[in-house]
Amino acid sequence: MLLPYIIAALLGLALGSFLNVCISRLPAGASVIRPRSHCPLCHHEIAAYDNIPVLSWLLLKRRCRHCKWPIPARYPLVELAAAAWFVLSLWVFGLSLAAINSAALGFFLIGLLVMDWQTHLLPDEFTLGGAAVGFALTSVRAFLLPMDRGVVVLTGPERILLFRALAIIAAALLLLAIRWSYRLLRKKDGMGLGDVKMLAMIAAFLGLTHALLALFFAVLAAALYAVALLLARRANTRSRLAFGSFLALGGMAAALFGSPLIAWYASFYR
Repeated sequence: MLLPYIIAALLGLALGSFLNVCISRLPAGASVIRPRSHCPLCHHEIAAYDNIPVLSWLLLKRRCRHCKWPIPARYPLVELAAAAWFVLSLWVFGLSLAAINSAALGFFLIGLLVMDWQTHLLPDEFTLGGAAVGFALTSVRAFLLPMDRGVVVLTGPERILLFRALAIIAAALLLLAIRWSYRLLRKKDGMGLGDVKMLAMIAAFLGLTHALLALFFAVLAAALYAVALLLARRANTRSRLAFGSFLALGGMAAALFGSPLIAWYASFYR
């Protein structure tokens, strides 16, 4: 049936539009509720008919209706990314709580990816707030549908939640240990606390094993990107890297492909 996918796409577009507000305002410490959406240059409020995801950007020919300020392509790209992620989550997990879990995680990760890439900031509203949402969804799945895909059934929902809480703590402590070790050796910070909170958020949604897989993907991708920049002479060893953006990509990969990859790897030890 196409209807669930159409609904998922429309929901993704709508939430992607709100995600753009968060991306623009949270790193600056501004409210995402007030004032209403407005042009950053002329400050005119954006009318509802000019705020339709993707379509308005095209109809306005990528410019503000009032001052002709060029509207960055980031806006429709984020909306399309959210829509694509919601549809992909539905396709992979079907009509299930696991699909809702994946869609919610993607919402936070897409936002953090763009925010960190643009500002090198990972706001607590998305890292800690996302961790709270992830733990809440895990609670719902554990109590209402303990056999749902992605939930490891132990002896009851209480133990599932205990292990998930321990996973969040373990993920945070792992990156904290790396951060402290780097500071001890180099006498400066090499990783922000935002990355620590972000990995804990991924663990809240997916568990510790998937969070470690996300970290592995992130380190690999960031290393390849750094080498490419160095070879192209576009960076040096002192350049800053938006590691949170790579961690977001790693989290999304782990959400979709983590379970089969982990099962494949575990098969070698049976």
